[in-house]
Amino acid sequence: MPQRLRFVLAWVPLWGLWFLIAVSSPGQSLSAAAVDATLSIGAAALLGALVWRFTGVYVWPEHLPFRFYGMHLLAGSLFAVLWMLPVMGADALRRDVSLLEIVRMPRVLASFAIGLWIYGLVTGVCYAIRTRWRLREQERLAAEARLAALRNQLNPHFLFNALHSLNVLVRTDPAAAQVAIEQLGELLRYTLAETDADVVPLSEEWRFTKTYLDLEQIRFGARLAVQDELAPDTISCLVPSFTLQILVENAVRHGIAPLAAGGAVKVRSFFQGPCLTLEVSDTGAGTDSDGAAPPRGRGLRLLRERLAGLYGEQGTLVTRSTPNQGFSATVTLPPSRDDPVADDEE
Repeated sequence: MPQRLRFVLAWVPLWGLWFLIAVSSPGQSLSAAAVDATLSIGAAALLGALVWRFTGVYVWPEHLPFRFYGMHLLAGSLFAVLWMLPVMGADALRRDVSLLEIVRMPRVLASFAIGLWIYGLVTGVCYAIRTRWRLREQERLAAEARLAALRNQLNPHFLFNALHSLNVLVRTDPAAAQVAIEQLGELLRYTLAETDADVVPLSEEWRFTKTYLDLEQIRFGARLAVQDELAPDTISCLVPSFTLQILVENAVRHGIAPLAAGGAVKVRSFFQGPCLTLEVSDTGAGTDSDGAAPPRGRGLRLLRERLAGLYGEQGTLVTRSTPNQGFSATVTLPPSRDDPVADDEE
C-alpha cells in the first residue's frame, strides 16, 4: 500500500470521532458536522505532514534535555494556532460574525488545548514510526555484518583444503581437476557476490551447498557420503544465504573429518506445521552428553545470532548430539516463498 494512502487512512478514525462529537452538539446538522470534521481533521492532516518532516530533522534524543521539551512546546503552540484558524474562520462564516468575535469566545482556550493534544498525538506516532524504522535498519545492518563474517569465515580454511585437493587432481586426473576448478569458481562467485539480498531461494542455497560438498568429496573420497532429502514443496522458500552451507561445513569439519573411517552427512528440508525446517546431521562421534548440545564452532554461533536478528523468536537454531551417534543442527524459519513482496516504506 502506498505510504501516502496509508497516511490518509490513518486520519479516518479521527475524522469519524470528530464527526460523532460534532453531530451530537445541539442543533448541529449532519452536513454541518461533516464540514466541521473535514476542516478540523483536514487541517490537522496537512499540518501533520509538516510534523513528520519536523520529527525527521529533530530526532528523538537518547537523553531528553529541557531544550527538547521547549522546542516541541513552541512547535505545538504554532501547530494549535494554525489548526484553529481555518476551523474558527469557517465557524465565523457560518455564524455571519467577524473572526474577532469568535476569538473572544471562551472556547478558544479549549480549542488551543485540543490543538496541542493533536500535536502531541501526531508527534508521538511519528517518533514511534521513525524509531521502528531505525530499529529495523539497525537489525538489517547487523544481519549484513553477520553475513560478512560468515563469508570471511568460509574463505580461508576451505580454500586451502580445496586448492590442496586440486593440486593432487591435476597430477592424477586432469579431467576431474578441470571440473573441480569450475566448481570452485562457481563457489567463489556465490561467496563473494555483492548483493543486498539477505535471503535466497532454498534451491539456490542447496545448489551452492552441493557444490561445496562436491569439492569436499574430492578431499575425503569414500570417507564422505552425502544424503539429501529436500521436500519439493520447500524448494521455493526463502532462507538466509549460507545457512545450509554453514550447517554442512560444521558437520563435515567437526563430525566427519576427525574420523578415520569418515561418515555420512544428511541434509533435510520439510515443513513442520507452518514453519520451514532445515536439518543437517552427521554420523560422527557427537559429544559426551546426550540431548541438547552447544553449537560447535563460530559459524553456528554467528548463524544463531543472524537468525535472531532477521526473524526474532521465529528463527531458531537447535543443536543436539548423541555420544558415538552423531550431531544434528536444526534451523526453524517462518515459511516464505520466492514471491516478490512490495515494500513501499521509505
